Amino acid sequence: MEFNSLSLFATLISLTILVYLFRRRRHLQSFPTTVNLPPGSFGWPVIGETFEFLFGKPEKFVGTRMKKFSPDIFKTKILGEKTVVICGPNGHKFLFSNEHKLFTAFRPHPIQRLFRSYRTKSNESVATVASTNTTDESKVIRTPGFLKPEALIRFIPKMDSIIQQLIQSNWSSEGKNVIQADSLSKTVTLTLACRFFLGIENPERIARLVGHFDDITLGMHSFISYIPGTIFYRASKAAEAIRKELRAVIGEKKKTIAAGAPAMDILSHMIMVTDPAGKFMPEMEIADKIMGLIVAGYSTVSTAITFFIKYVGLHPEVYQKVYSEQMEISSSKNEGDLLNWDDLSKMKYSWNVMCEVMRLVPPLQGTFREVLVDFTYAGYTILKGWKLYWTVSSTNMNPEYFPNPEKFDPSRYDGEKLQPYTYAQFGGGPRLCPGKEYARLVVLTFVHNVVKRYKWEVVYPDEKVMGNMIPTPEKGLPIRLISHQN
Repeated sequence: MEFNSLSLFATLISLTILVYLFRRRRHLQSFPTTVNLPPGSFGWPVIGETFEFLFGKPEKFVGTRMKKFSPDIFKTKILGEKTVVICGPNGHKFLFSNEHKLFTAFRPHPIQRLFRSYRTKSNESVATVASTNTTDESKVIRTPGFLKPEALIRFIPKMDSIIQQLIQSNWSSEGKNVIQADSLSKTVTLTLACRFFLGIENPERIARLVGHFDDITLGMHSFISYIPGTIFYRASKAAEAIRKELRAVIGEKKKTIAAGAPAMDILSHMIMVTDPAGKFMPEMEIADKIMGLIVAGYSTVSTAITFFIKYVGLHPEVYQKVYSEQMEISSSKNEGDLLNWDDLSKMKYSWNVMCEVMRLVPPLQGTFREVLVDFTYAGYTILKGWKLYWTVSSTNMNPEYFPNPEKFDPSRYDGEKLQPYTYAQFGGGPRLCPGKEYARLVVLTFVHNVVKRYKWEVVYPDEKVMGNMIPTPEKGLPIRLISHQN
């Protein structure tokens, strides 16, 4: 009996090796011998270099391969895809200049699974769908100009009022001088996103969603697994819960629109938009697209705010300059006046501080594209169907562009010091983040209201940062508040 078990085990191992060698041979034969592919490695069978990509430092993953293979380009295999990383400021410029010509947007398979409307039909490529989908969420929000400055101007006073209320209710309890900064930053950004995108203000409804959105942001860059307890399983359950809540909101919104309410938010516009055939967008698709927008406006902005609090708390001289700038703006206003566009345009130093925070801790590490046609870059051929990974990690910690890159130095952004295409935290070209201005307004409005009321000390200066794709302080960034009224 024991012999039979060992024999069966040996047979299975042998078959596994033979299948791998056969696939490896077919894989190598699939490349034209005359094509000069980029240098690099596809890593392990099946998983490629996904572990290093997801669980290593992003700048280390990119930097070591730039040194080993080429400072301009290298190939790898991540999240199941043959991928090319084009590096440096020249790479940024090339990518931003050739969007929709040589490549188009691609969402990794975990994101396609979580956001079901992003899945493609069995006989269509992602590129085909991306190039023909007239209801792509970025087009939906760009067309009516919801995120343009002239539209956002009207939202600034409301944004100011909401943030004041949230700080008052979350940080102003008597005797509560040590709080978790990460918790408030998430509550603020999700509340504002729900108000701006959905037109809802119910705090209890929003509070129910915070944990779900955290699970989704983690699951977007993980291994697909429906085994209970895994990151992706929790993300898929969270997506179901959010989708259910959004369907309820959509139903309520349709009733208010039918009653004659004006379309003052992005959700209302999505409900009313039609395709060229005059058909309305299905509710499930609306739910998925609005969920994608909220995720984008939630995780990146809350991360930026959290690490602003950390770095400013660790650098009292920087805090003092931010405080002076914000108090000068505050002293120019009458009691009870809310912030306006002119006020935010004066917060130049505060924004420089935020830019430096985002360089050291990028809220968005990068995005993927799919190659539409074979093309050549830096002497190497990139094949149709491969994926491109754009990342800030090839420049943001490079001493050639940022001297003493580990140093926190907001003065880097004074004047015209930066070389073109070295700082690209918001992307560029046709895919320049449509929410850049919205994010700037949220961040600066938050900074103004917090700095006016408090200075603070970081309780754990060396607190570990978890999750390199979505950076999060391990303990939630506890800070000790010191009220200016004391």
